[in-house]
Amino acid sequence: MTKNLRRPRWLTAVVGATLALAVTGAPAVAGEPDGQTPPVECQAGWCPETLPADPLPLGISELAAVHGGETWAVGHARGSAPLALRWDGRSWQATTPPKAEQVDLNGVAGWSKNDVWAVGTRGDLSTGTHTHVQHWDGREWTVVPSPSPSPGPAVSRDQLHAVAVAGPHDVWAVGEIDNLGPGNRPLLLHWDGRAWSVVPTPLSDLPGAFRTVTVRSPHDVWVGALVGDDLRTRVPVTLRWDGRSWQRIDVPDPDPASTIGMGADLNGQPLLVVSKTVGKYRDHSRVWHWTGTAWSRLSVPVVDGENLALASMTADRTGRVWLAGRTGGGAGMVVTWDGTRWTSTLLGFGGRGSVNGLAASPSGKEVWAGGSFRAGGRGRGVIFAQR
Repeated sequence: MTKNLRRPRWLTAVVGATLALAVTGAPAVAGEPDGQTPPVECQAGWCPETLPADPLPLGISELAAVHGGETWAVGHARGSAPLALRWDGRSWQATTPPKAEQVDLNGVAGWSKNDVWAVGTRGDLSTGTHTHVQHWDGREWTVVPSPSPSPGPAVSRDQLHAVAVAGPHDVWAVGEIDNLGPGNRPLLLHWDGRAWSVVPTPLSDLPGAFRTVTVRSPHDVWVGALVGDDLRTRVPVTLRWDGRSWQRIDVPDPDPASTIGMGADLNGQPLLVVSKTVGKYRDHSRVWHWTGTAWSRLSVPVVDGENLALASMTADRTGRVWLAGRTGGGAGMVVTWDGTRWTSTLLGFGGRGSVNGLAASPSGKEVWAGGSFRAGGRGRGVIFAQR
């Protein structure tokens, strides 16, 4: 759950997606997309979903399946509007956003279909960006006040990147704060059923950002961080909550990291993916597996040595795992573990972009991949389903 460091979209050009062409079992390397619109037919079992046209989705940032058979997708829509789509088992429905301007949604998670959280940033031309949290009660979205603790009078760039739910009164959100003075610092927030509060961690006073959070149980919560002053030399670090305190656990990756992702187990232990941009149109990713005491490099033939950046993952109760991101050439990518072997699927949407989020039903009978791509000068958000 999560992603490349990026500015809020209301400050930058939007990247979206149109249609898809998938080639399964192909090497995880793609050339430049040709900009042509590929066919709409299902490819390699991944089929484009029909999404509401109003508001027009321009990008999908994250997806989450919740108890009760619903799935949520968040991102941004035309007109700098926040996007929150709900799958009710039959179709995707647009939900009315709360009254808040210049909101960019980055993460979503839910305890039940009547208890869903979405997080991101809220922009202001005079004061910068601030943390944004909204809650779905089964009928409507409501903005919930959240700390935005950048110090001093300078313009702030506070952001939330991801959220994870351990229970109705136990929710974690991660991001970063930056007031253009002392530099950015990791930010961890917790919801106790009454209010959001800032939680100190072993990394809170270091330069960096919290990029992803995943809950395995109320007493087993993981956070993925990128630590360092320079975006080009940040190192991956994880934190683990045991119900009483946070423990720092370093990742023995020899290279700096551009992205870090968590959110799935393999054989009952957490997975971690770290990616690095090493040049124009050139990326590499490494997958790590928790041994119970340390992170160990996991060999994934369709990932190792290939030109791709992975940052999102999900799993089902049967043990299947999905990783997602993009190739250096700008095509979407989904990597799948079926219990016996790893395979890769290229998702080319006719233009440059990536698969940003994944969600799977508990049974694994439905898996969704959402992304942001650009083709023919137009951006579009797309969700694919595999059933």
